[in-house]
Amino acid sequence: MVPELKDVKMYLFDLDGTIYLGDEEIEGSYAAVQKLRDMGKQVCVFTNNSSRSHNDYIVRLNNMGFKVADEEVYTSGEVTCDYLRDNYAGKRVFLLGNERLYGEFEEKGINLVQDDPDIVVLAFDTSLTYDKLYKFCTFVAKGLPYLATHPDYFCPGPIGPMPDAGALIDAVKDVTGRSPDFILGKPYPTAGELIRKRFNLEKHEVAMVGDRLYTDIAFGQNCGFVSILVLSGETTMKQYEQSKIKADFVFDFVKDIPEQLK
Repeated sequence: MVPELKDVKMYLFDLDGTIYLGDEEIEGSYAAVQKLRDMGKQVCVFTNNSSRSHNDYIVRLNNMGFKVADEEVYTSGEVTCDYLRDNYAGKRVFLLGNERLYGEFEEKGINLVQDDPDIVVLAFDTSLTYDKLYKFCTFVAKGLPYLATHPDYFCPGPIGPMPDAGALIDAVKDVTGRSPDFILGKPYPTAGELIRKRFNLEKHEVAMVGDRLYTDIAFGQNCGFVSILVLSGETTMKQYEQSKIKADFVFDFVKDIPEQLK
């Protein structure tokens, strides 16, 4: 059955390639998100990037002119904290992440340690050192429960793609023979379950909007959400036509979405 956009109560947005490119707004996206709010729709941005905290995104987005409220931002780092609190409450956690993520985990009551952890978490660590990676691998090799915030292999950078969590996942696997027991970000459904719980919504009431087929659109499919591909970022129409991953709706830009609801 083809989903109906009119049934969607919350639009979940990817950021880079969907709302903006680099530091520049994609044509009409900010106003389009506001139009959805004016129509009574909830909006939330959901990013896999765990190198920035929730508060970092609030400041960055508002400084860019994209006005968001506190409850309208959710990151893979936050998803991981929520998962840890639900499933490993009070456990000792070794985090492979930067200081921003450390601060966020501590604010949310996660018990971070440097030695003798009960569980390990791999994130997008922009402060990575060899010693930290080596220690992390020794814990993984011991068989400790092993989570990762998200699977992206690279993140756009000012001089070229930056190695992201997915690249580190492969490095750890090459050393230890293990992959994460759970990956929390897109396209995996755990994040979708937490989002629905957070906003008290049914699957068909959530739409995932993004420019990447293998994360954004696959996430929508895996969660049972309405999926909306925008062609303003990574995916071209030719790539989409050749892909096995199909969205429920395809638009050129985010600004095209409110027009479909009139």
